[in-house]
Amino acid sequence: MGEFDATGSGEAGSAGSGPRDTRRDAGATRRDERVPAPRPPAASGASGPGATRRDGEAPGDPLMRLPVALAERYEAVAELPVQGAESDLLLMRDARGERFVAKVFRRGYHADRDVWEKLPALDSPHVLRILETGHADGRDYEVTAYAPDGNLRNLIDGPLPDGTVREIAAQLADGLVALHRAGIVHRDLKPENVLVLEAEPLRLAIADFGLSKVLDESVVFASSSRTLAYAAPESLSGQVSPARDWWSLGMIVRECATGRAPFRGLSETVVVDHLATRPVSADDVPDARLRLLCQGLLTRDPRRRWAGEEVAEWLDGGSPQVAEETAQPGAGLPFRGARYARRDELARALVENWEHAAQYFFGRGESGEAWRSLRDWLADVPDDSRIALVDGPLTSALPPDVKLLHLVLWLDPDLPPHYLGRRTSAGDLPALAALADDPRHPDHRLACQMGRDLWEHGLLRVLAGSAGAGDLAGIDGQWRAHVAAWNDLARWLRGQDATPPGLAARLPDAEAGNPPAVLLALLALAARPAETHRSLAEGAARARESVPEPVPWFTWMADGAGDDPLRLLAVARALPEAVVEAEAKARDRYAAAQRSQALQAQWTDRERQRLAGRGAAVTRAVVWSLPILAIWLAGSWVVGSLFGAGKHDDGTTSVGLHASSGGGVPFAALAVLAVIAWGVQCGAEVMLARAQGGDYLPYGPWSLISKVLGAGGRGLSKASRTMSGAARRNDRRGCGFLLLAGTVPLLLLLLLAAALTSIASVLWVLVMVAGAVAHGVAAGVRMHRWQQARTSHPGGTPT
Repeated sequence: MGEFDATGSGEAGSAGSGPRDTRRDAGATRRDERVPAPRPPAASGASGPGATRRDGEAPGDPLMRLPVALAERYEAVAELPVQGAESDLLLMRDARGERFVAKVFRRGYHADRDVWEKLPALDSPHVLRILETGHADGRDYEVTAYAPDGNLRNLIDGPLPDGTVREIAAQLADGLVALHRAGIVHRDLKPENVLVLEAEPLRLAIADFGLSKVLDESVVFASSSRTLAYAAPESLSGQVSPARDWWSLGMIVRECATGRAPFRGLSETVVVDHLATRPVSADDVPDARLRLLCQGLLTRDPRRRWAGEEVAEWLDGGSPQVAEETAQPGAGLPFRGARYARRDELARALVENWEHAAQYFFGRGESGEAWRSLRDWLADVPDDSRIALVDGPLTSALPPDVKLLHLVLWLDPDLPPHYLGRRTSAGDLPALAALADDPRHPDHRLACQMGRDLWEHGLLRVLAGSAGAGDLAGIDGQWRAHVAAWNDLARWLRGQDATPPGLAARLPDAEAGNPPAVLLALLALAARPAETHRSLAEGAARARESVPEPVPWFTWMADGAGDDPLRLLAVARALPEAVVEAEAKARDRYAAAQRSQALQAQWTDRERQRLAGRGAAVTRAVVWSLPILAIWLAGSWVVGSLFGAGKHDDGTTSVGLHASSGGGVPFAALAVLAVIAWGVQCGAEVMLARAQGGDYLPYGPWSLISKVLGAGGRGLSKASRTMSGAARRNDRRGCGFLLLAGTVPLLLLLLLAAALTSIASVLWVLVMVAGAVAHGVAAGVRMHRWQQARTSHPGGTPT
């Protein structure tokens, strides 16, 4: 939640590296003797007086130039990011590279010359020394040293240790005592104006005396320029006294101890009303000693407020008396250590302490003592509408926070709309969507609870009764229309076949999301239609650019979104699912490429080994085909001997007991034909071996012969076992019958062969030719099968 800070001047980031003396004459510029002498132009590369460089490296023109009196001796490095209402802060450096800060007052603003005169006399190490003051080019200026540790605001990122808070209080009190002793009231003491001279050990200095004023009397009246969150109650009327600075110290100590800025999230009107009507509580300060210090410094009556003497006593371990706040005993409703008689005062106290108030008054139901005290207090309020309030929302089953909202609105209808302690005007509603989308933000849970309560209990219509919040009722109606339209769209998108299952979690019904990011995005669209529509369009465009490769369903969804804000919201919410799918595709493609590369490498290695075995394969092909030549030659010799030679005088050839007529082919001719047939078969094997290389052996002819012989051997073995079994079952006569049954067919085959002896030579020639042709065909079939096997192998390529 934001902090109200009507910031005056700030000097964050500037601090002295060591105290130096300040000297000046009235109306003239004076500086410490140790300030460096004028720098020759060549030392910095500047082209002339006033030339500056923003970053200390490359020449450039800052947004504001140094006064001539300083530009002659320094060069501007950059403008410091914290600028005040009456001055600009410039980081500059001299010829030796030492850095300083120049505070240049804007035209129309002038430093208090009396303060300039008195500051050099201060002897506290916790008041920043001003090295040089002057007036040039129509502007006042001050020069201080620079320290990169920044200001006290940079240290407050949560509650600080008690010892650190005590040290901060001691050092700032020392500085204030020195200022007040010199008659100077700072008037704008805040963490931004407390500079960190050294972080370890901590050393602080009070800086920025733009609003400081020298007092001729103990109390004067001046303009009310101040930072409101740290201003004392009497500053609202312009009263200036040292007590103002001690109040500011109390607010700083309270913030350091609790880690919470004062009046965080409240408007200026509420803060002014708080300061004017009631005290600032220190009950939330955990340490008892620090709580006592805050109570003494935050006493509303400046005459009874702690000052340097009481703080010194407290630092020594004492416990000075704290003035009682002027409240009539028994008057008003007790809450958080105070009593409230006015309705508007109570309403503001409840808003500031919302979480505590909701549980305090309504957490225990009607049995709680705090609820009975509230009911009794309401009974004394002269407003008959209290009856409807008590009998209606305050005694219903509504949650405590909703009851408190109704109570606050009844107490002060002029109060701006607040819920759960956070302002809920139309301009504040869009921020809830961003908080709901950021689980790491400290207000994430608060935003989620606000969104659900506003929706479930129709609180925007209730809050429309607050001051200046009449538009909330219309926003609520538009919000509910958006929710109904979104639910229809989300159900339709989830029902599409092309969308992945995980999309359902990305596009839930608006009321079902946890956290309710969609619900609050639709609330932002209802509260700020143009701004939210533009943001959704930009988000959808970024979503499309974020998908590394096309995802069909996401492309379809994005192309169909057009200018419809609900479709654009769906595109933005579907982005993570599309990115996951695109990345999965990329990973699969990469894995496939890696596998293909590995298979290709394996195939290349196998091919290398195959080609390396080409010579051995050719040798095997020749050697293994030699038995074929032997078969052809032996067969030719037998056929030639039996049927092609030994003719009788009568022109017949005798074959055993049979005599045939001549006409057989001589052995020599058969031998030539046998060699030719073998050459054809050997050539086919050699070509096959040449092509297959190392693969030739698994696809060679002998593997098939081996299989045939193995099958034949198993058949003969089975026949042998069958005959042996028959011999055991029958006598020898039975075995003779079996032998006779086997020899008779053999004799018949011999008689058939004798009948064909006249054409035996021709048949043998045909057998050799057919064998060679069949061998060539078989070689071609083997080549084809081998090529198919190569093609089907992963990584293989057709040959």
